Amino acid sequence: MRKLYFLLLFVLLAMVAHAQRIQVVDTDGMPIGAVCVTNEKGALVGTTDQDGWLDDAKGVKHLYLSHVAFKAMQVDVDTITDQRVVMQEEEFELSELVVKPKELLYVQTYFRCVYVCDEGPLYFRAGVVDNTYEIAKRKISAKTRSVAKGQNGLLRFLLSTLVGGYIDKWARVDTTTQYKKVIKGVEQGSLFLADEPSGRRVVSDTISVLGYIDDDLQAGQRTTSFDIWGYSDHVKATEAAAKEAKTGKKQKVKMHKSANRGYYEVYNINESGQSRIDDLVMKQILVAGHFDRTDQDYIILLETYTIGRDYIDKKEFKQTRKENEVEMDINELRRLEQVHHIPPLALNLKAAVDQLFKLDKE
Repeated sequence: MRKLYFLLLFVLLAMVAHAQRIQVVDTDGMPIGAVCVTNEKGALVGTTDQDGWLDDAKGVKHLYLSHVAFKAMQVDVDTITDQRVVMQEEEFELSELVVKPKELLYVQTYFRCVYVCDEGPLYFRAGVVDNTYEIAKRKISAKTRSVAKGQNGLLRFLLSTLVGGYIDKWARVDTTTQYKKVIKGVEQGSLFLADEPSGRRVVSDTISVLGYIDDDLQAGQRTTSFDIWGYSDHVKATEAAAKEAKTGKKQKVKMHKSANRGYYEVYNINESGQSRIDDLVMKQILVAGHFDRTDQDYIILLETYTIGRDYIDKKEFKQTRKENEVEMDINELRRLEQVHHIPPLALNLKAAVDQLFKLDKE
């Protein structure tokens, strides 16, 4: 029995020693959450939590890090010191917008989505969204042109049918940004804000930290990052508690099972801390989870960038849409990325996407 005890203890210690935790931070030492970490083949290794920690590098020698606001990078695990990896910020920003007395505000966004599992990328979707905001009616409309590719026809059909519209929706601009939703939650008393010495504002509920807000008035930008599914769960739980108090009947609240669900958005702000829909710089949605049936981890990484904005009238918009009717394919997407200085995917993910489209490596 004693031998069995020591054997189990040895195995446990070996497992702990094997698990290599890594924290991803920016150049100021601030943690970066929702970083997608993959191996050479593009297979998922894991994602960082809100405090920048990757729990286990899983013995991979070369890690590839991807995040919408930071330069994709490759890391040799043996060279990491103090468990820290530093990512450099991307130099992506909006051009100046001249206000004109016209009826429509036009915002063009570029998006790409990579669906990755243990075996590598299964699905890729990318395209352009023409967003218009009718100023007088405060109404938003959008039209999407996209390209999608999966490992096989059936998978492509299922993903495009089941989640394609969801992806296109998240690639659009929105008047109700996540920051506004947080502030509304604070006003209602369901969420709380606390300032850190570092300058970040912590978003939390009564149970845990949901994310952070960083107002950089000097740079004129606001960064909002938090777990939107956790926020959704909190709202549902709050509503259920209110119904219980009113009816006396216990309410069931269905919680999400995914272990890591990150949202990240950057908006330009004025001196008063205000922003409009055309001030969206970039946003990222990350959903990480596990398929019990196949025993595989998966991640959906969706990135969106604003690549154009202007004040136009309906006649000009009609002409703009006509000019935008370009046949969308992977080569056109790459051209758009180069023209608008969209940060490229990590090299391993790019190679995996090329393989999906059966393109030769550049």
